[in-house]
Amino acid sequence: MSHRIGLRSTGLVVFGGRVFSAFTGLLFLIMATRWLAPAQLGLWEVIISLVTFSSFPVGIVSYWATRDIARGRLVGRTAFVTGFAISGLGLLFYFVTSILTRSSLAVSIVPFLLGSLLVPLNYLNAVANSIIVGYRPVVSGYQLMVSEPVKIVVAYEALYVYGLGIEGVILALLISYLITSSFGAYMVRGATKEQLQLSVARRWIGLSWLPVLDNIPPLLLNADTYVAAIGFGTVVAGIYQPAFTVASIVGYSYYLAFSLYPLLLRGGNEDLPAITIEFLLLFSIPMAVGGAVLSQPILHEFGPNYAAGALGLSVLCAMFLFQALSNTVEQTLLGTEKVDISGGGGFRSIAKSNLLFVVVVDMSQALAYLASLYVVLWIAFSRGIGYGDAVGLWASVQLVTTVTFLAVKSRRARLSAKLFRGWRRPIYYLLSAGVMALAVSFLSRFILQPGAGTLVYGLQLCGLVGLGGAVYFASLYALDSGFRAMARAAVAR
Repeated sequence: MSHRIGLRSTGLVVFGGRVFSAFTGLLFLIMATRWLAPAQLGLWEVIISLVTFSSFPVGIVSYWATRDIARGRLVGRTAFVTGFAISGLGLLFYFVTSILTRSSLAVSIVPFLLGSLLVPLNYLNAVANSIIVGYRPVVSGYQLMVSEPVKIVVAYEALYVYGLGIEGVILALLISYLITSSFGAYMVRGATKEQLQLSVARRWIGLSWLPVLDNIPPLLLNADTYVAAIGFGTVVAGIYQPAFTVASIVGYSYYLAFSLYPLLLRGGNEDLPAITIEFLLLFSIPMAVGGAVLSQPILHEFGPNYAAGALGLSVLCAMFLFQALSNTVEQTLLGTEKVDISGGGGFRSIAKSNLLFVVVVDMSQALAYLASLYVVLWIAFSRGIGYGDAVGLWASVQLVTTVTFLAVKSRRARLSAKLFRGWRRPIYYLLSAGVMALAVSFLSRFILQPGAGTLVYGLQLCGLVGLGGAVYFASLYALDSGFRAMARAAVAR
């Protein structure tokens, strides 16, 4: 029997866990950037990309496991066994691509060998997360609060006590992956009580063409760092990464919609997407505005080598806002589709459904993005452009492709669900974010001291962010009666 899922309560817990992981992730990245040169940081991103590529086959299991479990079919044990069985393919792929990549970059083989341990853990993590989404999505927030502090402690010991360099960064990730997947699997053990069902595994494999296609777009999108590093050097990838990581916090607002997908699979009403998007904008708009306003001070914390990515950070903040909307619209399309309810549906019926439509749109977006990225960076570097401007162009390509294909998804999603409830509240969010931006720009002159040490400056920056958040919510409280009612209800609960 599946757990009850609350729309806003689950979203807030998962969002809170993601924001917590964002801050620990930033601390982790600051530690890495203070120890690793941009070229080494870029190499780390290349290894992570190879791990992601190697985890491609697990999508066959995770795609169908979530849909089955959300509808009450507790097939968790089958999902774990099937995922473990196909992880060997991932390891084989990782070793082949690692050998080829190492030859192209002319670097040590040791980080690649250590990175291979991430592959089976990534499989375990992916299967556990697919069960969590369908069975008990709130666990996704809890597991981050457990694993992230451990990652920081291990990274500190590895980098600053033992001086392990990139190997220390990978070791910290290994420990984090192990704790995350183990905790997640334990918390959803109720979904693994059934006997192993080979018929279910055969059905998943028989319909594997759809999740295979579905997982190609995110794989291609994750290949951007790899393409940039191989084509134009690991330095540009290294400078881009802190900007991308900081801006991705804006995209974490998507996790406010984390329970939308399983709720729609369970038959939720057509107003849920509009309610969710409005709730998402409440947080994503001020986060995007704040990230753009504070782009220079934030990257100052990573050291002078990474400050060149400030323009890219500003653009990426806007991109991630639209990416969060795009992910929510995509979940609406997938969650309202019923073609697979009766145990499968043939190729013809699936080909006409939202399941394949989403794949086609995402594939088109990924290919357009990668092709545009390579062309734009090739032109930029051939004309002698600097790394900072190159990162800004990289981010701009992402923004344009994300907005374009969001429009395509939204047009289709409006046929089956309501996506928007009016402009009044988003306008209030924008006005309040504008007041916040003015306050933060003014206060930064007095609060931030660029000559302060890393820890002191980081605390000053956190204090400024906290003040900005207070100004935003105070302004919104004064403007919006609906937000006042929501705040009072939250306090009453």
